[in-house]
Amino acid sequence: MKYKRLGKTGLKVSQFGFGAVQICRVSEKDAIDLIRASVDAGINLIDTAHMYPNSEEILGKALKGIRDKVIICTKSSNTDKEGFKKDLETSFKRLNTDYIDVFMYHDISKDKKLDEIIDNGLVEVLLSEKEKGSIGHIGFSSHDPGIIDRYYDVVDFSVLMIPVNFVSTEFADKNYDKLVDKDIGILGMKPLGGGRLEDIKVSLKFLNQYESVIPVIGIQDKKELEEDLELINTAGPLDESDKKRIEGIKAELGDKFCRGCGYCMPCSQGISITDINFIKVFFKQFSFDGVVNPERDAVIEKVEDCIECGECIERCPYDLDIINMIKENRDYYLMRKEKGK
Repeated sequence: MKYKRLGKTGLKVSQFGFGAVQICRVSEKDAIDLIRASVDAGINLIDTAHMYPNSEEILGKALKGIRDKVIICTKSSNTDKEGFKKDLETSFKRLNTDYIDVFMYHDISKDKKLDEIIDNGLVEVLLSEKEKGSIGHIGFSSHDPGIIDRYYDVVDFSVLMIPVNFVSTEFADKNYDKLVDKDIGILGMKPLGGGRLEDIKVSLKFLNQYESVIPVIGIQDKKELEEDLELINTAGPLDESDKKRIEGIKAELGDKFCRGCGYCMPCSQGISITDINFIKVFFKQFSFDGVVNPERDAVIEKVEDCIECGECIERCPYDLDIINMIKENRDYYLMRKEKGK
């Protein structure tokens, strides 16, 4: 495993990080085994968040006795001062630690949310925790590269987490050089496009262009871990065939697709928006019987309950037309179900 300096933090982190949102989908035992296997393999950067269902609790158990071997990043999306402090206290308790290496404001993609963080005193909360020694470094995660210039004015901003993949190139086009010049640690989320980019090797080749980016890869099982460990060092640079492959994938996806970030949720009508908008991905990744079943029928049927309030669209950091997207994906599911393949 190679290690890199995470910008001005000075932290030496593994060349890719463990994205812990995926461990919420497997049993606690399997998740703990996977985390320990990842640490044994040399991965020392683990990213989670307060809002990931039981991720922090599992990490707290998995890292018992080996906490000093890892660098933990976690986040809160709360913009209320007392609520933010409560989230922070909860993260310490769940993670079973008295020290968090990097604490980030979660998904600050709109000016209004950044204004609330500043005006409500959340910066002072983290600065106080940093002075006490319970927080190491302060950062942001974001889905909109257009707001990044405002982060530089926030005291002690030292880490940024933003999508970096070959279909979300806004970051690389607009901000990479400036972030490097200002020595900001860069964590690349969704390196596989939230599950849309199935060609892992080409995805990693694309990331290799950005030496200062530490990709954070969501890992669900040991097979995925082994594949990532093998490819991270062997992917190499992009060649002409890779570039053609990328252009083909981008043309197929377009620029209006769900990244699976989940910020549109919860829906007031109980619609599982991200699950529905990943229907086409599920059909690619799993068998027909693995996708079409009574449980998913019930999920799809909930689309009928949509009241078109638009709250999901307002929360979406990519400005997607979610109302029409869930209907389109419902129709696709029903078409595949009718055909039986």
